[in-house]
Amino acid sequence: MSQMSMHSLNDALENARLTYEQHVRTCRQCHADGAACAVAKHLLRIYNNARRDRMRSGGQHTTMDHQG
Repeated sequence: MSQMSMHSLNDALENARLTYEQHVRTCRQCHADGAACAVAKHLLRIYNNARRDRMRSGGQHTTMDHQG
């Protein structure tokens, strides 16, 4: 895989992680219910897909503690 493609996968993974974490920190529904709302679940799926793509490309193993 080219260096540029790996960089793009890393950026996508980091973006997805930051977006999910920011949402969970600021979402009133996530806090009120004590569980991930529909948007948080969708953002987590996007993160998991980006992580899977990176792993398939030979990137290092990455995990996130915030499973919803």
